[in-house]
Amino acid sequence: MNVATQRNIGAFVAVATSVQPQAASAAVNGGSIDRVSHSMAQSCVLHTAVGAESGAPSAISVSSVLQHSPDDTTWTNYLPDGVTTAQSAALTAANTENGLAVDLTAAYRYIRVVTTPVLTGGTSPTVEVVADVILGGENTLPAE
Repeated sequence: MNVATQRNIGAFVAVATSVQPQAASAAVNGGSIDRVSHSMAQSCVLHTAVGAESGAPSAISVSSVLQHSPDDTTWTNYLPDGVTTAQSAALTAANTENGLAVDLTAAYRYIRVVTTPVLTGGTSPTVEVVADVILGGENTLPAE
C-alpha cells in the first residue's frame, strides 16, 4: 500500500461541475463531461446542492438526473444495467444537498447533469442550484 491509497483520496477521484451555480426556475442542462478526459471513469457520485430560494415559494423540489451521449449532441437519461427509470438525486428543502452513487460501466463517452426545480406558489420564484459529478474507478490509476 502506498501513501496515495492511505492519505490522498484525491489521487483516485476527479470532480467536474456540470450545472454551474445559478438561480433556476426551470430545468437546467448542465455542461458536458468527457469521460475520456477521466480515463473512462467507471463510477461517480452525482452531487446536487440547493441554496436559498427567492420569490417566496410555498414548496420546492429539485431533482437531478444523469444523462449520457455518444456524440455530445444527442442526450438521453442514463439507465445503468438493470435499471428501468432514471435515478434521481432529489431535494425538497432549501440549503440542502444530496449524493447519488452511479455505476457508469454502460454509459456513453459524454455525461451531463440535468437539474429540474419545481416551485409551487410565490412570485417568480427561483432556487439556487449546483450539480457536480465526482468520478472514480478510472481505467488508468495514478503511478505508485
